[in-house]
Amino acid sequence: MNNNLQVLTFLYHEVTDDPANTGFQRKQALPYKHKVEEFEKNIDIIVGNSDLITTTNDLGKLNGKKRVTLISFDDGGKSAMLSAEYLERHNLRGHFFITTELIGDKYFLREDEILELHRRGHVIGSHSHSHPNVFSSLSFEEMLEEWSKSKRILEDLLDGPVTTCSIPGGDANKNAYRAALQCGYEVIFDSEPTTKPRKIGNSLILGRVCPKRGTSYNEIEALSQFRGIRKQYLVRAMKKTIKFVLYPLYSRIYNRRTHAG
Repeated sequence: MNNNLQVLTFLYHEVTDDPANTGFQRKQALPYKHKVEEFEKNIDIIVGNSDLITTTNDLGKLNGKKRVTLISFDDGGKSAMLSAEYLERHNLRGHFFITTELIGDKYFLREDEILELHRRGHVIGSHSHSHPNVFSSLSFEEMLEEWSKSKRILEDLLDGPVTTCSIPGGDANKNAYRAALQCGYEVIFDSEPTTKPRKIGNSLILGRVCPKRGTSYNEIEALSQFRGIRKQYLVRAMKKTIKFVLYPLYSRIYNRRTHAG
C-alpha cells in the first residue's frame, strides 16, 4: 500500500425517521440516528467532494490515488437495508459491522438481510458478539471470545472468510487490536479521527470520523475534503480524557451486554 495514502472513513449507525424501530434503544444512541433526508444529503455531499469512494476490498487497486473515502455502519440495526439502498443509487458499497448476538432481534438485521447485503457487494464485518460498551475493560481472553465467536457466526452465515471488524464504541486499547489480530482480522476499524492507516502485525488499522445527527452540512463538506480532521481529533481526545478520569464509574454503569445498553 502507498505510504502516502490517506483513508477517510465516515462512520454512521442508524438511518431512520423512526428511531424507536431500529438499532439500540438506549438514550445515548439517539445522536447517532440520522433522519433519512439528512443522511441522503450527507452522502450527496461526500460523493460530490471525494476523489474515490471504495471499500477495503479494493484498497490494493487504487491506481495511484492518494486520497480515498470509505463509508461504514456500526451495530447492524435493521435500517442498514435503507442505508445500503441509498449508497447503491450512487453505485457505492459500504461496510456493515454486525453485533452477532443481536442478529434476528426485532431492531436488528436478520440472517437473510445480512446475506442480501453481502450478495449485493457490501462488506460484512464483525462488531463483536455482544457489543460490550466499554470494550477496553474486558480481559484479553474475553476479547478473544467476543471476536472469535462473532467471526465464526458470520463466516458460517456467509460461507466465506470475514476479515474486517470494528471496535464497539471505538473503545480500543492494545489488547483489543491484538485479540482481533489473533482471531484473523486483517482490517480493524476504530474511532480515532485520523486519515493515516496504521499497521499492527499484519493487520491494517483504519480510523473514522463520526458525524452526529445535526452535524452541519458545511462540516460534512469540510470532512469530505479531508479538512477539519484535527478538530475531530481534539474533541475525541477530550472525551477519552474524561472517560479515563471517570473510568470506574463509567465502566460500572455502561458495560452492560443488553439490547438497550
